[in-house]
Amino acid sequence: MKNKLIIILATAWLMTACSVLKKAAPAPASTNTADQTENTTSDPMETVIATLGEWQTLQTGGNISLKGSNNFSSSVQVRMVRDQAIFISLRPMLGIEVGKLLITADSIYAIDKLHKRYLAEKVSILTAGIPVTVSEVQDMFLGRPFIISKGTLSESNKAEMTVTREGNKVVIKPEEEYKGYGYTFTFGKSNHITSLDIVPTGATSAAYQVKYSDVRSTTAGNIAHGINAHATVNKKSMDFTLTYKDIDWNGKVKIDCSIPNGYSRMNAKDLFSIFSN
Repeated sequence: MKNKLIIILATAWLMTACSVLKKAAPAPASTNTADQTENTTSDPMETVIATLGEWQTLQTGGNISLKGSNNFSSSVQVRMVRDQAIFISLRPMLGIEVGKLLITADSIYAIDKLHKRYLAEKVSILTAGIPVTVSEVQDMFLGRPFIISKGTLSESNKAEMTVTREGNKVVIKPEEEYKGYGYTFTFGKSNHITSLDIVPTGATSAAYQVKYSDVRSTTAGNIAHGINAHATVNKKSMDFTLTYKDIDWNGKVKIDCSIPNGYSRMNAKDLFSIFSN
């Protein structure tokens, strides 16, 4: 059961992607050909915006896996409150919770029930100065395009994005790069997102990539129910996969990350030592 907390924290790893770019080994450019039938709309930016519905809460079950120096898979429960919180409960056997993670606008809490320890820190230990918000991390988890510190792609910020056609694909990216790298969202058939690529300035391939699959039309618009991320952290390759079952939208959700009595506190550095194991 050693180091199973890494699986919970791997979900937070999506928040750290930008901070490890300079250490990351370049990954091959996307070869995903799924859903790449030509988009024939005259204004693909407007069409993508039209697929981004509103939502307030979500809850779903699913599965998570990590491949790298530590390999593990587990069932999970995921709950979110729009712009406020991401909650993940790890349940590897018989629905029994062994740990949980809560990310809020300014804090991160992790409870490791196996070793009776917890982490409570400012969320800045994950974002490394990148002004990414909880809303944008939620978008990353759901396959929705966004602008760092500006929120989900919308009519109000679309002037800051560019759209191009690359063969049968549509690519949307910010007008300006962010501190030495660009990030692009690629869409294929029916304006379904296929990938998020983070590319250092001047590079021809992504240093970090999230591939999306099983995009479904929902109350909240087009939502990816399959996420696969790849990166190299501290010279070690990591692959993270998260799949959702059917998502329940806009109902009441319970988010509890209270710290049990008798638990010992982890130092902030322990979070990164878990990633590097």
